[in-house]
Amino acid sequence: MDLDDAANVGEILGGLAIIVTLIFGIRQITELNKQKKKEAGREIANLLASPMYQYGISILANIFDDDFTLADMENLDRKDKDALNFLVINTNSMAMMTFDRQLDFNTVSLFFQPLTTLLGTRFRQLVKNVRLNAINRGFGESDFLIMDWALWLMDRMDELPPLVSPANERFADWEP
Repeated sequence: MDLDDAANVGEILGGLAIIVTLIFGIRQITELNKQKKKEAGREIANLLASPMYQYGISILANIFDDDFTLADMENLDRKDKDALNFLVINTNSMAMMTFDRQLDFNTVSLFFQPLTTLLGTRFRQLVKNVRLNAINRGFGESDFLIMDWALWLMDRMDELPPLVSPANERFADWEP
């Protein structure tokens, strides 16, 4: 084999190495994205399963009606107020992460759409009252900046097709 043939073989092998490296890199990115999606789903599930978040949902569902006021909230114990704050702040954070595509919208909607279907009106009222409380306490003059991402998420959930049957019926033909 002369020097020109060896150089050509070297170029071909170098090109193949680059292609293999590129394919490997694409595969790694794909796997990383799948793993990220799974981790995000677990994070959402952990948040919704947390006692404080559950307690906040329970207060919203069982103590208030759809048009409760800030005065109604002021009558709550500190523990109850903390749970409602936890609910709003963490929902706002989830919404921001969804917008930034750190969380998969499909996964978020599986968790949040049933909640917003049942408690969306009360949750919006809760945000309105939290905004009013912040303004009353001098934390801002512009209420549209306070927990606005939580409302963005509620709006996105409202845009989804309505849930018309339970998951066990909608996905009865699903197979692993």
